[in-house]
Amino acid sequence: MSDLFFSYVYQFMHRFLGVKRPLSPQEKTLAWMFSFYDFNYALSGVFVNIFLFKRHDDFKTVVLFNLTQYAVILPAFWIGGHLSKRWGHLLSYQLGFAFSALVFAVTLTLRENSSDHPYLLGCLSGLGIGFYFLGEHALTLDMTTEKTRDYFYSLTNLFTSILSILAPALAGGLIVSFKFKGSGQADQDSSMGYYIVFAIALAIYLGLVFKSFQFKAKPVNKNFEFWKVLTFSRNMGWNRYMAAQFIVGLRGGVFWFLLWILVFRFSQNEAVVGGYSMFCNLLGVLTTYALALWAKAENRWKGLWFSSWLMGLACIGLFFQINYYTIVFYAVLSAIGSSWFNVVSNGVAFKILEKAREAKIRKLEYLAVREAPLAAGRILSLTLFWLSYSKFEENGLHAGLLIFGFVHMGMFIVLPKD
Repeated sequence: MSDLFFSYVYQFMHRFLGVKRPLSPQEKTLAWMFSFYDFNYALSGVFVNIFLFKRHDDFKTVVLFNLTQYAVILPAFWIGGHLSKRWGHLLSYQLGFAFSALVFAVTLTLRENSSDHPYLLGCLSGLGIGFYFLGEHALTLDMTTEKTRDYFYSLTNLFTSILSILAPALAGGLIVSFKFKGSGQADQDSSMGYYIVFAIALAIYLGLVFKSFQFKAKPVNKNFEFWKVLTFSRNMGWNRYMAAQFIVGLRGGVFWFLLWILVFRFSQNEAVVGGYSMFCNLLGVLTTYALALWAKAENRWKGLWFSSWLMGLACIGLFFQINYYTIVFYAVLSAIGSSWFNVVSNGVAFKILEKAREAKIRKLEYLAVREAPLAAGRILSLTLFWLSYSKFEENGLHAGLLIFGFVHMGMFIVLPKD
């Protein structure tokens, strides 16, 4: 099935993009596995938060779920690093699929009672995310070559972009379609659509676990020096980048999930949430491909500056009122700004990483270590947001959206310029 899918993709890329370089069977499999993970996350990730929010119609359960998730991602990177160095990089990758599958297995078992267990679900989700992304980075280095890596990333990005655009609309449509009874009347309390989406997500994760066993990974048999890299002296450029990561985490902690909840709270319709997510992803993809014509090393700082302002300005309308117009205004500016920001910030990050101490032999450790300030920033911002909302209710919500919408601008104070 995957070979048939790839044959059509290759024909398209050869005809319209002039691509002639083939990938090995192992690289092909890895590319579509990466893409289907992202499809699965786009399909279900947004709606897990909405499912937890719906029962009590407040933010507490969702906040506790995400706080737990943020707190567990970093330990997952640390544990995954040790397992990868001892048993091979494939193990962390497989554990990422397994724990992500457990999130939906538990949700389907608990059903309506899932919202009473945000710590359990957050722990499983955080472990899945941490293990998966460490394994993804490591396997990309292991299973692709220097000659094919750029092509591999381009191909994977193409698949992921297409699937991520379609996934949320598909999920939202399924959820809404199962709310209607035979009489044509909507049953707002029906969760059957959610269970079907979660069952699809579970089946895909289990399929990815099974497929991963066709890979062969050799044990590295080296120590994972997480604390050594974290406490390196004379590593000023990297330390300043870590401070910038903390500041970026302050924004990410709130905006990782909140906008989708606000869209649902405003519309009370999962199909609208799916369409909104699809619209944002489409704008992000168009922005990413447009940037491919402009993005150069010498343009990084200019791009970082303008994209940061777009991300901040997107939140101004939400500060005054949350309605159809301000939500669409946020979608346009934020989708363009975030995609632009991610492209140029990744370029800055890898440039700084290349200059860090022992970077050539400690790349896995550096990938794990940079999660520490991100996690700290996410946890702090979400905690402050929840305290603000608990005390000031809607005024605290609007103020939090504005403050954390601009907080990432502080990274320009600490980020190294060379």
